[in-house]
Amino acid sequence: MMTKLKTIVDELKQVLGIKVADSAIGKLKTKKEAKKRIVQSHEQKLDKPIEQLHKVIGQLVFSDSKKPLHNIELELWDRDIGTPGDYLGKGVTDYNGRFEIYYDPQKAGFKDAPDLELRVIDDRITFDSDNELVYTKRLAYIIKGKDNVTEKEYDFGTSTVPYWPYKSDSPFARLFFSELEGTPDDYSVGRTLNGYDAANSLVSIKAKHVITNTLNPQQLSLEKIQADYPANLTIELEKKNPGYTRSDEYFVLRTLNGMNPCLLKRHKTNPNQFKVTFNWDTYEKDDNHDLNNVEAFFELKDGKLLPTAITVQSRYPDSLAPHSPLKDPVTYTPSDGDKWQQAKRIFRTNAFFAAELIEHYIKAHLQMEQYTLAAFRNLRKNPIRLMLFPHLKSLININRRADDVLVSPTTGYVSNAGPLTPNSVVQVCNDTMTTYDWKGWKPRQPICQDHHFAKIANLYWQVVTEYVDLFFQNYDEGIVEEWLEIRRLSDDLVEHSVGHQPAKGIIAQTDSDYEWYDNNELDKPDIPRTTINGTVKATRPITTADQPSATDIDNLKEFCRFAIYHITLWHSWVNDSQTDEGGEVLYNSLALRNGSFGSENDPAIAPDLVEATNLIYIVNVLTAIKYGYILKNEDDDIPEEFRTTLTAYKEQFASLGYDIANIRSLINI
Repeated sequence: MMTKLKTIVDELKQVLGIKVADSAIGKLKTKKEAKKRIVQSHEQKLDKPIEQLHKVIGQLVFSDSKKPLHNIELELWDRDIGTPGDYLGKGVTDYNGRFEIYYDPQKAGFKDAPDLELRVIDDRITFDSDNELVYTKRLAYIIKGKDNVTEKEYDFGTSTVPYWPYKSDSPFARLFFSELEGTPDDYSVGRTLNGYDAANSLVSIKAKHVITNTLNPQQLSLEKIQADYPANLTIELEKKNPGYTRSDEYFVLRTLNGMNPCLLKRHKTNPNQFKVTFNWDTYEKDDNHDLNNVEAFFELKDGKLLPTAITVQSRYPDSLAPHSPLKDPVTYTPSDGDKWQQAKRIFRTNAFFAAELIEHYIKAHLQMEQYTLAAFRNLRKNPIRLMLFPHLKSLININRRADDVLVSPTTGYVSNAGPLTPNSVVQVCNDTMTTYDWKGWKPRQPICQDHHFAKIANLYWQVVTEYVDLFFQNYDEGIVEEWLEIRRLSDDLVEHSVGHQPAKGIIAQTDSDYEWYDNNELDKPDIPRTTINGTVKATRPITTADQPSATDIDNLKEFCRFAIYHITLWHSWVNDSQTDEGGEVLYNSLALRNGSFGSENDPAIAPDLVEATNLIYIVNVLTAIKYGYILKNEDDDIPEEFRTTLTAYKEQFASLGYDIANIRSLINI
């Protein structure tokens, strides 16, 4: 009884939490707090000769690495208890983290020797209507000095600052943060309110289902759950053309262009034969869901890709451990009627699970956190921050949410509604992250006329390349002048990279007769890597020099292209296709049950009722938040060069059936 009560209370809390946050009071509070953080930027002006002023000196270092905290703005204040402090002066650290600030002690008040306080100031940059830079200041950290300071020169000594610190016990580059203090990067007000609006209409639906199932599960069914949510793409297509979304034609289109745009393998001796493989042998299975290895085979004929066979190899019910005994593989073809349809459904669940875990969470969210941390720790004067920060911001916040919603051992939907144990989910993260890198990467080439994703990806890569080249032309002097920030970014990135290992597990290449049809997106083993403390690092350095060579500049361009592509188009494609794939629970889910083979209308095969409503709720929320697009530029921080370059290709994208207005500028969901 207590378990049922807790379930009901948890659901009601979510509903009430959304309702309060979305009220007029919640919105007003958010806006007022945002205004408080807006501070104008001014250079310090000395109103007295230096010999009449006092001075503070010191050094700031990162709390985790003890390396100098460079180029960060400081404000010196007189700390007054119970009343506002008195502003005394400002300065900035040099590349050694050292600073000096002159101040007039009389500004502390009549006969009041100042109680010194050093404030570390962060900033964000936007553009006004004239494309001029606008700085928004925020307080990042406070360092308390001595009370009643009368010395002509006061030394703060070496102060450690927890500025974007790395999480020391994580195998990946993750931010360490206190639950009380939160992350150092807030959502914009518009994104926050948009999130409340998106969840507001959906959370009550899910709560109704969970509470009903808890009290009286006989009143609920998959049909009722589905009917309460908005119709997704497959449901709408079925209304217009019954049976189309279960057709072979649609199966191929989603394999090439869906939420998981699969990278195919080609037969070594027959270039018209392709296949896609999902093999989970090296991972532990949970005891609630089926885990099937599956291979889909295709033939390229007259410019069309056609499915020819699907092979399914299932585990026994008690085969939970890695490398457990497997049932004999069974192959189905389009002539097998219902069994063929069921085999396609099994393939779809494999592709959808891999899409959520690998293509979405790992490749976009987890991989991009390492770039976010290195950039925000090190870029302050270099103009590259103008290019990267609009895309990297908010990622830390949404990744904390993704950890809970997707991969947490207790609350994560992927970890609990998918077929793998939570430990195996972490293992997949390790297996894939060890092969990811920016160096040498570019989009795959199209296989056939229907390969829309590959065509759009290559056209977008062309846009990003032109934009990066134009940006470097416009800001070349500043990029070179502050190159040491790039050097330190690169050092941080490589030092905190995971160790490199050859592809294994789900991404292993174990075929003798097939090979990847395109290696553009795969690691290039012939490009050297860096070894640190005996570990070969997966991420390669951008530079190892304090002054750039032509190769270093090219590396930085390549790095920027890679990050921008994955944060914008790749994440937009994968995230915004979630409802298309998982919004109809009978069409797709993270896993099947009870043998997997069976009619779509058999509820014993589909996810259970709570998993079903959670799935449809999550994919709808993750696609309903519509904030943060390149062309809308809601936060006024996307450089004009990017927006104009992308707009120039609008018609070319439209000819491929893609609207560039749908490309998100950042990962904020």
